[in-house]
Amino acid sequence: MSTIQQSILNKNRKDKFLLVLNLPDPLKKINIVSPSSRESDKVYLDSLQYSVYGTIVPAATILAANLPYSGQSLNVATGKRQNYQEVTVNFTVDNRFNNWWVLWKWLDFINNAKTSTFDNNDLVAQTKYQTSNGETFIANSAGSLQSYQTNITVYGLDEYNEKKIQWNFYKSFITSLNGITYNYRDPELIESSFTFSFSQLTAELL
Repeated sequence: MSTIQQSILNKNRKDKFLLVLNLPDPLKKINIVSPSSRESDKVYLDSLQYSVYGTIVPAATILAANLPYSGQSLNVATGKRQNYQEVTVNFTVDNRFNNWWVLWKWLDFINNAKTSTFDNNDLVAQTKYQTSNGETFIANSAGSLQSYQTNITVYGLDEYNEKKIQWNFYKSFITSLNGITYNYRDPELIESSFTFSFSQLTAELL
């Protein structure tokens, strides 16, 4: 007979979570520690960490295959994981728009709104190349996955706000930033969301 280590009434709640987002390395170069700066080429990451109010942990699926056998059919595991769906994160826009600006700059880094190019501000380390005729040109590593991807972690908390489980989203990058709808008849807080794609998901008990 097993021994119950905690009350059977102890259940977890949907509002007990913490999302931790790190910027890709090139964008860390323009991250500031104080929200007082209003420079358009800077971001303030902490403003986003404090305003997230909702996200999801996607379902994990291993595909099955149906194999005919004699007069029946057997289901067996293919050993192949189905691709994860993109994850949407909800947040409340702060009064200085610092958190919205972080996400805008991340999108702008991947594809600049004006030039339609990657890394328009040359944040990625550049490399000098020399052609066979002696000419020198400079190029950045636009094809490097690490330049625009990062890891995102979601912690599940207990009733005392202690971390009990963590989900790690590897090789994550933003794919969309939701718009803002203004309305003179609606005085509520501005809420928005962003969506990110990722390649791998792991879970760990803490």
